[in-house]
Amino acid sequence: MEPKKFSIVISIYNEALGLVSFWESLKQVLSEEKQFLFELLWVNDGSTDKSQFLINKIIEETSIDNINNIAIEFSKNFGHESAMIAGIDNASGDAIICIDSDGQHPSEEIPKMINAFSKGYDIVLMHRLQRGDSSFLKKIFSKLFYKTINLLSSIKFEENSTDFFLISSEISEILKANFRDQSRFIRGFVQSVGFSKTILSFNAPARAHGESNYSYWSLFKLSFNAIFSFSNKPLRVSIGLSILFIFLTLTLGGYSLYMYQYASEVPTGYTTLIIFLSASFSTLFIALSIISLYFEKLIKEVRKRPLYIIKKRKK
Repeated sequence: MEPKKFSIVISIYNEALGLVSFWESLKQVLSEEKQFLFELLWVNDGSTDKSQFLINKIIEETSIDNINNIAIEFSKNFGHESAMIAGIDNASGDAIICIDSDGQHPSEEIPKMINAFSKGYDIVLMHRLQRGDSSFLKKIFSKLFYKTINLLSSIKFEENSTDFFLISSEISEILKANFRDQSRFIRGFVQSVGFSKTILSFNAPARAHGESNYSYWSLFKLSFNAIFSFSNKPLRVSIGLSILFIFLTLTLGGYSLYMYQYASEVPTGYTTLIIFLSASFSTLFIALSIISLYFEKLIKEVRKRPLYIIKKRKK
């Protein structure tokens, strides 16, 4: 019987400072799992440092029987989500593991993920308990994001889930065929397909080298993409607010008419009127902004631009 093969998708963007130490850790773990074959897909997401040079060096110097390396170099930076998609598209294993190369997804957790897959789970999600270098603001932002998306979406997303996960080849085929959205949220796609899944927990160490490539603005954009990809409720909320302000307008108009007809006076309330008009126009602009965001997503889907462009592929 052929040994099981596991494809490991490694997303890389300007990680030259920590790439060698990441590889040493990963190599030590995989070399001990001799009963399995491993296909490592090093996806360079348009790095501008020496990441590609180091990837090539790793591939040239690796001679471990159960490890096969593949380097995928993008023509430019397409983003972390696109790097994961490219890796999944090019993977050929019985299961695919996505992992970041910054050292915050511990390689030591991989055998536990494989063990869970061996028990029959199609999806293994990694739940982050603690993050060594996470700021208080990022923790609040993350908690708020999951509360919001779970409130607005019909899908229940696991809080503190990460882009460190395992999926079976059946799941990867579904992602390849049906989840080609221009606005991507891979961990959301994985959690939305159903199938059997389990959750493992891990502690993420602080980055040993460099700084995170995810700015607050990047996290904000990713959050909006996720929310607007998995829910139409913001549109319904804007409709509800519009109905509320129509009701308030009719009520205020009826009150003014009553006072004019039966009290022989026009009710004063300049401040109230200004506040009401300001609130009305603010609500209108919020509703238009929500519609514009959905319209922008629609335009992107219609254009069908490539999710990534591969400059070089090397084994």
